[in-house]
Amino acid sequence: MAFVVLAHSETAVAWWDSGHRIVALIAWRQLEADERQSVLKVIGQHPQVEKYFTPQRDPVSESFRQQWVISQAAVWSDMVRKTDRDRPTWHYINRPLFGSPADERALRGRLTVNLASRPVSGATLATQDLNVIQAINLCRRLLKSHNTTPADRAICLTWLCHMVGDIHQPCHSTALFSRGRFRKGDRGGNDIPIVGKAKTINLHMYWDGQFGGGFSLTNDVRRLAADIGADRRLRDAGRRAARDLKPETWVAESHKIARQSVYVPSILQAVSAAGPKRDQAISPIQLSKDYEKQARRISRRRVVEAAHRLAAIFKTVGVAASGPGVE
Repeated sequence: MAFVVLAHSETAVAWWDSGHRIVALIAWRQLEADERQSVLKVIGQHPQVEKYFTPQRDPVSESFRQQWVISQAAVWSDMVRKTDRDRPTWHYINRPLFGSPADERALRGRLTVNLASRPVSGATLATQDLNVIQAINLCRRLLKSHNTTPADRAICLTWLCHMVGDIHQPCHSTALFSRGRFRKGDRGGNDIPIVGKAKTINLHMYWDGQFGGGFSLTNDVRRLAADIGADRRLRDAGRRAARDLKPETWVAESHKIARQSVYVPSILQAVSAAGPKRDQAISPIQLSKDYEKQARRISRRRVVEAAHRLAAIFKTVGVAASGPGVE
């Protein structure tokens, strides 16, 4: 059964829609029936529930409807790009990776990068310029508070569905800095061209696209989520990951992956060979088969780790179910 596909105004998003939906679906499988109902009840209070969380056609089953709703929650914050609900900086943090020791000596201490963990004093859901760690901490706090309105709790939950996925994509943790070309960073790999299958893409897009580029919940996405979630080794990794629910840890993991497996020496060498000036184009980089194999392996593990951590957050949703206006 097909549902309406809502157009996106922005494409630079972690895992693209299919990956975010896979995170949500794997998390959904970890919940008991009463926990699922608590989550659905919260989403049902969303101020945009009719537009984004109500199927325009009857679903083939109640199970499919629930999966559609929770996967919609994982992509809602991208659907509202370029609107008054958009919070662009909530999707990432730019922990610095320096192109060379000389770059680090020249730039360390001079970067204007938000690396804070605590939200700014008085932060609300309308606060711009929070990084992903600050935004996760804010939304988790508000989600648990009995003083948060039902509508705001729903917004918090949908943001968390998305940001937990974002933070496990390595390029959402890190930016490459250098004295010349990337004094303000490479925007998480967006400024590094990569040879794609049909056209030149960029490093960020390459990692985003590990699970395909479709916008809607398809049976293929559901099957892939089931297959990945059922993998014993990945499932064990997810269970271990769920023991640590601090977003600071999640970013540290992604940053380590970025240093070791995203910005590999061949990429750093290609950037260096292009010279320091931004008007000197970097030649599109051909990734090796070993790189691609490693990226697939890492991406599958990261979505499962994200899913198990998201499930742990879902299990706390009923804690504040008696908040204002909730029966």
